[in-house]
Amino acid sequence: MGGDPMESEDHRTAQEEVIHLDPGDLDVLELALGGLAEPGAVEHALARHVPAAGGAGGAGAQTAAGQYRHLLLADPDGTPLARLRLASGDHAAGLVALAPAEHGAFRDLRVTGPLRAERVVLFDHAPTPGQLLQLSQQHPDLADVTLLLVISTAVAHGAGFASLMDQLCSAAQLIGARAGRQLIVPPGVSPPELIARLAAVVLEDFRQGATHPAARPGAVVLLTGLSGSGKSTLARAIQQQVHAHSRQRAVLLDGDEVRRYVSKGLGFSRAERETNVERIGWIAARISEAGGLAICAPIAPFAQARSTVRRLAEAVGSFTLIHVSTPLEVCEQRDRKGLYAKARAGLIPDFTGIDSPYEVPVEVDLRLDLSQLSIEAATAQAMEVLPPELAGSGGPERPKERN
Repeated sequence: MGGDPMESEDHRTAQEEVIHLDPGDLDVLELALGGLAEPGAVEHALARHVPAAGGAGGAGAQTAAGQYRHLLLADPDGTPLARLRLASGDHAAGLVALAPAEHGAFRDLRVTGPLRAERVVLFDHAPTPGQLLQLSQQHPDLADVTLLLVISTAVAHGAGFASLMDQLCSAAQLIGARAGRQLIVPPGVSPPELIARLAAVVLEDFRQGATHPAARPGAVVLLTGLSGSGKSTLARAIQQQVHAHSRQRAVLLDGDEVRRYVSKGLGFSRAERETNVERIGWIAARISEAGGLAICAPIAPFAQARSTVRRLAEAVGSFTLIHVSTPLEVCEQRDRKGLYAKARAGLIPDFTGIDSPYEVPVEVDLRLDLSQLSIEAATAQAMEVLPPELAGSGGPERPKERN
């Protein structure tokens, strides 16, 4: 069925049958005229209305060879919206628009044609505050993004639809998105095929029945290195790259923050340091288990604790170990808070690299010396070793970076 230009005529011939469409049929017709429905969708939707060719006389009688049956498709008020031409055997041979549809709330916000590379976020419910926060954090510029409500005909004609659209449009305004719009999925139409025909760029899919990033395999990335080596800076850069190029949710677990909120009260003995790193590994594995990416940036000086993190991570997803191998002397030069100087003066005991050992990892996925590499170059190398689907205060008595 083609999308011929809209005609101004509203007359019909004696051979034309008038079919009054119900809401679902109207939705199918609009999608077909707009180019989003399969060519045979209208014919299929109207099968129960159309008398079989070859019936006893009247408009439904068998047409002569080479002739066509014509159906006028009208809204509930009787206004003809389109003319469907049926060839021999009642196969659709053409669809011509006659008048624009007028039924249905929020008509000006309805999507019936391809969006052609526009950026969209899909919902089948009112956006939640958490989802809006996630959007704002992961996609800072939303000015050209449409929040698209994908719903069934039944929901679109239900009592709560107006409230649903009001919430969607308010959400779009709140986060600075272009607009909130609706895409109605009639009975018998496949939602995945309809979304594919949109030809839009789907930034996020928050539909409850959709496959979200959490359904994909998770991952844990452990960056280990001396205090001042640049691993936290690198971890943040990796997180930004993942959010820019993937729909995967990336969570940064910084060693100092974990000590502040999860390992509060732990000291800095070898056993307590290993416990802190193992706790980081356990949290990271739970994030991975839920389909997210956990980027961990503790010092993690001991091989045994790093091995525990690997075991926990690989039980539920992938694990990547990156050694940030910036030399000790460079780390000391970068020490803006004077922690290394205090450690060498004996004011801070058990400081990694001074009087507490750092066990250099042997088997790593990547080793990066940030005294030789820029953060940009190091980030690019790190992204190459990540799974393919990712490359879309403490108190004053205890200084930071002693995890």
